[in-house]
Amino acid sequence: MALISIKSRARLASPVILAPERYDPRRKLDTKRDEAIELGEIVISVRKMVQPSTDIGQCFVLDTSDVREGIVIARKQPVVSREIGSAKKEVKPGDVIISRLRPYLRQVAFVDEDIPNVKNSRILCSTEFFILRSIDDLSVAFLMPFLLSTKIQDVLKASQEGGHHPRFIESALLTLPIPKKLLSQRTTISEVVKNSIQMYRASEKAIADMIEKSDDALSAEGG
Repeated sequence: MALISIKSRARLASPVILAPERYDPRRKLDTKRDEAIELGEIVISVRKMVQPSTDIGQCFVLDTSDVREGIVIARKQPVVSREIGSAKKEVKPGDVIISRLRPYLRQVAFVDEDIPNVKNSRILCSTEFFILRSIDDLSVAFLMPFLLSTKIQDVLKASQEGGHHPRFIESALLTLPIPKKLLSQRTTISEVVKNSIQMYRASEKAIADMIEKSDDALSAEGG
């Protein structure tokens, strides 16, 4: 069934944007104003940039392929800042990152403190990521499952603009409605998220240790 959205010229997005995707009615969830708040009311979108020419020492760089289904899955080593290739955004543990590029790939993650190989490096990420940071001392870890939920994923998919490399814009993200009922469980959900990622890291380390033992055994056999 075709979707039709009729807008007067006065209601077109500035500066007179005619892209039909911008007015897709599926970009809006049917929520009552007094039952939800916008995402942008509890987070800031961090835009701090680091250039390759900036000497900040060791950097751990996250590309969009290093993030999936809520977790940073990178298996890389840090590099010196002059080797980062292009401008990056700076990330901190406790942030939630989400790729604006092809949202159907579900490249969302809570940035935890135990990412392998980070050590004392600064964490940087591709400019394709939006970085969400709490405006106060409360954890935003609960946003990871929120952003991966079915209805929010549907909104982000409908918010894609462009043909070759479809992306959603920052305002589509920051205006997402968070139900107050969910917000009331923020602390509990955030703790569950952090504990779950800790268990993932423990499993990850156990497997890495077994791989190392296998390498050692094969080296001893060959030597």
